[in-house]
Amino acid sequence: MAGPEGKRITVKQNSGRNGRGSSIRSRVLAIALIPSAALLLVGIALAGYLIFDATQARSYAQKIRGSEGPGIPFLLAAEQERQLSMSVLAGQDAARAALLAVRPKTDASAAQITSVLEGNFATDSNVPASVKQNIATFAALEAKLPQLRQQVDSGQVPRLEVFSFYNQIIDQFTQGVAGLAQGARGADNAFARLSAIPIFNAAEEMQRSDALAAAGLASGGLSGDEQRAYLGQIGAYHAQLEQSVPQMVPEVRANYDKLVSSPAWTTVTQVENALLSGAKQLPVPLEQWRTDAKQVATTLMTMFAAQSAHATNAAIADADDTLRNSIIAGAAAVLFALAVVLVALRLSNRFIARLARLREDTLDAAEVRLPELVGRVRAGEPVDLDEGGHLLDHGTDEIGEVAEAFNLAQQSALAAAVEEAKTRQGTKAVFLNIAHRSQVIVHRQLKVLDAAERKQEDPDQLDTLFRLDHLSTRARRNAENLIILGGGQPGRQWRNPVSLVELVRGAAAETEHFARVKTAKLPEVAVRGPVVGDLVHLLAELIDNATSFSPPESRVELRGNVVGKGVVIEVEDQGLGIEPEQADEFNAMLADPPDFGIMALSDEPRLGLFVVARLASRHGISVHLRDSAYGGTRAIVLVRKDLLAP
Repeated sequence: MAGPEGKRITVKQNSGRNGRGSSIRSRVLAIALIPSAALLLVGIALAGYLIFDATQARSYAQKIRGSEGPGIPFLLAAEQERQLSMSVLAGQDAARAALLAVRPKTDASAAQITSVLEGNFATDSNVPASVKQNIATFAALEAKLPQLRQQVDSGQVPRLEVFSFYNQIIDQFTQGVAGLAQGARGADNAFARLSAIPIFNAAEEMQRSDALAAAGLASGGLSGDEQRAYLGQIGAYHAQLEQSVPQMVPEVRANYDKLVSSPAWTTVTQVENALLSGAKQLPVPLEQWRTDAKQVATTLMTMFAAQSAHATNAAIADADDTLRNSIIAGAAAVLFALAVVLVALRLSNRFIARLARLREDTLDAAEVRLPELVGRVRAGEPVDLDEGGHLLDHGTDEIGEVAEAFNLAQQSALAAAVEEAKTRQGTKAVFLNIAHRSQVIVHRQLKVLDAAERKQEDPDQLDTLFRLDHLSTRARRNAENLIILGGGQPGRQWRNPVSLVELVRGAAAETEHFARVKTAKLPEVAVRGPVVGDLVHLLAELIDNATSFSPPESRVELRGNVVGKGVVIEVEDQGLGIEPEQADEFNAMLADPPDFGIMALSDEPRLGLFVVARLASRHGISVHLRDSAYGGTRAIVLVRKDLLAP
C-alpha cells in the first residue's frame, strides 16, 4: 500500500493473534443478565397479575353479595304491589289499604337497590355492558312508577298492562343476574351463579301466576288473555323448578323437598289445577290460599337467595385461595429471579468491565482520533499510519480479536484516505492546469481579436469580430468556472472600486443573449475591487441561466436597490420556473455549497449554480431563488455593506 511519499506501507498486526486464551463462550453462556432481568420482570408481572386478578374476582363477588341483601326485599315488595294493584283493578276494594301500605316499602327498597347497583356496577369496567343497560332501564321504569300508580288508583289502566309493567321491572333484575354470571371469574363460579337463575325465574313466575289468579277471581274469573297468560306462567315456573333441581346445593334441595311435601304447596297446586280447568270457585278457603301462596312464594325466593349466596361465597373463597396462592407463587418467582440476577451479576462484573473499556477505546478512536487523522490526510498533512493510529490491546481472547479487527479496519481506512487524498490532489492539479492553460489561450485570443477590431473598418467584418470577441469572453468565463470548481482563484482582479452600474453591464455583456437583458435604474454605489471580478462572474452565471431557461423572445430584467444590510441585485426571467422541491435543493446548495466531488457526480446540468454558490460563499454574499411574478424564476443577490465602497 503506497503512502504519501510513495513508499510501501506495511499494516501492523497485533501480536495477540499468535495465541488464544480461554474461550469467552463459556463466560457468555454464564452471563444471564438479560434473561435474569427478564425472568425477574416476568415473575413480578406474573405475581402482580395473579394478585390483581384474584383481588378483582373477590371484589366482583363482594359487590354481588352487597347487592343480594337489598335485592330480595325489593323483589318481594314489587311482587306484592303487583298482586295488590291487579286485585284493586279487579274491584277488590279491600286490597286498597294493603296496596297503599306496600308502596312505601317498594319505593324504599327500590331506592336502596338502585343506589347499590349504580355504586357497584355502573362504573365497573369488568361488568358486562348488558348489565349496565339493565340498570339504566330499571331506573327509567322506576321513574314511571308514580304515573302508573295514579292510573291504578283511578282505575284507568288495564290489568294486563299493569301486570306487564311490573314484569318489566323485575325482568331487568332477572336479566342483570344472568349478566353478572357472565362476568364471574372461572367456569365453576359462572355455572354456580347461573344455577340460581332458574330458581329465581320459578319464584317470579309463580308470583305472576298468583297475581293473575287473585285478580281474576276478584273479577269473577280469568278472561281469555288472562287465562292464557296464567297457563303459560304455571307451566313455566314448574318447568324451571324441575330444571333447577339437579343443580341445587344440598341446603336448597332440602328446602325444596320440604316445600313440595308441605300443605302450603298442596293448597297452591289444588288452586292452580282448579283454575286451569276453568273453575270459578276455589277448592279451599280464600284466606288459606292467600296465606299458603305467600308462604310458597317466600320459600322459593329464600331458595334463590340461598343458592345465589352459595355461589357468591364459593367465588369469594376461590378468590381468597387464588390470592393466597398468587402471593406465594409470586414471592417465590421474585426470590428465584433475584437469586439468578445476583449470580449473573457476580459472574459478569469482570466481563462487563472489559467490554466497557473496549467500547470507550473504540468510540474514542472512531469518533475522535480517526476523524482527526482522516481530516489531516485530506488537508495534505503527512501522517504515519503506524504511529498515528490508536491501536487497541485487549488481550488474546475473542474480545482481543475484536480490538485487533478494529485496529486493522482503522489502518485500512487511513490508508484508503491517504490514497484518496493523493488521487484528489492529483486530479485537482491536472484539472487546474488544464483550466489555467485554457485561460491563457483565451486571453491571447482576446488580445488578437482586440487588435483586429481596431484595424478593421469593414462593418460586416467588424460585426463578425465582435461576435468572435463575445464568444471568446464566454470561453474565458468557462475557463474561470473550471478554476473556481477546482478551488483556484481566477486571474481577473480589480484594485479600485467599480460602480454597480458598470459591474452589472459587464456581467450582462459576458452572456450570449445580452441583447435580451434589460437593466433598470441601479443605485449609485460601488463595489470594492477584490469583490468585483467574482461578483461579475456570479451575475453573469445567473443571467446566463435566466436566458438559457426562458423563451428566446422573452426578456431578462436586472434591477437593484439599497436595503438595510447592503445592496440587493435581482435577476428575473420569464421562463417556466423550477419545481418547489428543486428550488429548495438549489437554495440549500447556494447557502452551503457541497464538495466539488459530490457535485461532479450529480446528474444536474446546472453546474453554473454551483459556481455561483462557491463565489457567494467566498465573499459572504447571499443568493436565493424564488418564483417570479411572470411565472419564471427570480434570483436575489444580497451584497453586504462591508463589500461596498463610496
